[in-house]
Amino acid sequence: MKHIIGILLIFIAGLSQAQNLPKVQMQADTTQIRIGEQVRLSVKAQTDTLSFVDFPELSTLGDMEVVRSTAVDTLQAKPFRHLQKDYFITQWDSGNYVVPPINIKINDSTFVTDSLKIKVLPVKVDTTKQGLYGFKEPVNIDGKPVSELPSSHTYWWWLLLLPVLAAAYYFYRKRQREIAARKVLTPYEIAINNLEHLSREKLWLKDKVDAHYLQLTDTLKDYLEKELHLSAKEKISSELLQELKKFRFENGAYFDSELLSRLEQTLKRADLAKFAKLSPNPADIDLDFNVIKDVIDFAHQIVQSIADEKAAEIARLEAARKRKKRIALITTAVIVLLIGLIGGAGYYYLHKMKLTEHLKENMSKAEWVYSEYGSTPALGLTTPHILHDIDMSSALDTLPKKLTQVFDEISVYGDENLIKKYAILAGSFDLKQKIPEQTDVTKMTIVGMLQQIKARDVNLQEADIDGGKRYFGDFTIDLPVVGKNLKVQFDSRFYQTDSGEKFVVGMYLQGNKENEALIDRVMQSAELVK
Repeated sequence: MKHIIGILLIFIAGLSQAQNLPKVQMQADTTQIRIGEQVRLSVKAQTDTLSFVDFPELSTLGDMEVVRSTAVDTLQAKPFRHLQKDYFITQWDSGNYVVPPINIKINDSTFVTDSLKIKVLPVKVDTTKQGLYGFKEPVNIDGKPVSELPSSHTYWWWLLLLPVLAAAYYFYRKRQREIAARKVLTPYEIAINNLEHLSREKLWLKDKVDAHYLQLTDTLKDYLEKELHLSAKEKISSELLQELKKFRFENGAYFDSELLSRLEQTLKRADLAKFAKLSPNPADIDLDFNVIKDVIDFAHQIVQSIADEKAAEIARLEAARKRKKRIALITTAVIVLLIGLIGGAGYYYLHKMKLTEHLKENMSKAEWVYSEYGSTPALGLTTPHILHDIDMSSALDTLPKKLTQVFDEISVYGDENLIKKYAILAGSFDLKQKIPEQTDVTKMTIVGMLQQIKARDVNLQEADIDGGKRYFGDFTIDLPVVGKNLKVQFDSRFYQTDSGEKFVVGMYLQGNKENEALIDRVMQSAELVK
């Protein structure tokens, strides 16, 4: 058993290159359109089957208008999952536009797509190739020419045309306003514009102190909601202050305590002016105005610095991506030359070791099955595949002398998935003689196996379970073949019977969440069937 497990670990290590998940990307069906035509942006994410993916709902992408978007399309291809959401965008002015990166939230992390350039061409009308003709005479219904139309008809046409022209002009102006509105001002620009407008109005000189403070505090709350995503409008002054004291920016910064102390005095005066008709003196009104502006400026500076850092990080990642691409192109030629040699040698080795059948099984889709292994009482298990019989005759010869004196017969069944990098072993061993209760043969077997494969940094733990024992933990194994050390997690269940013990052992590379869940499911299904 130790010999087989050692071989399995070497096979697993040889295919232990971690899969680069998750991945996000953005593709366009075209990068050049005419005014009003639409570009289909396909935003794709590739993850494992357990990850949560959140695509944003967008109305604009930079200067491009998002006309509509589709629902998320999911394709399950275990162990992977492919998700896609399409955005249809357009632009009504010609020019070169940049579609900014889109943030995709996967679990607790945010992944960013690449940006994309779109060229919008004007609609050209060539009048030089169109022939010119003179005016034809008006004709009546029977096709005969008439000298002129009655003048009364002209007035009726103008009466009918005027509403159409008016409606066309209205929709044209409305469209222009919508286009202008899409060039949305930032929350900071909106707040500063509102403060400048309020400063010019000087409502407090018109006995409208309450209206002045109402607009002043609304400007602050509107900015906090749009820029910091706080539900400021739903909170009273004291609640808002507590929220700001606890608020932590993305870069770890907090609001200045002295600034918040000044804001507290301002909000108190604002409440008294709005609800108790207090009339502060002009100096306090001017002071409160400046406090609100200072709070907005303080938050904007931190938010802007965070945005600059993100832009620099995106630029750095893009430069690194291009650098890696150049390196990949340089090394591709060498790799292609080696593939032939390695492929031929690998095929010969796999064929000689009779592992091609195992590889085919490892590539197949898991269809979890329930089976019973061994004689009564049998060990019942639910596994991704039916476990196959493993010849243990050579492995028995490698056991320590202490164990060979105890073991009578060993039966082992296994599933070594070399592609997904896990191993499951189940079976039983019969004892030649009854062992004293204080002798833990199971633990001796596990320790002997770990010593046999030269495991180090062993963390072996045990726990009582219903009808048996659980041994679990991790260890490090040195594999010069692959040029690195591997951390392996293992879990097991051992059940005592009249003749010996039934067992199931699962192993996987540390950090592989999918295999961790798989082995846990197998362990939970283990039971003795009488």
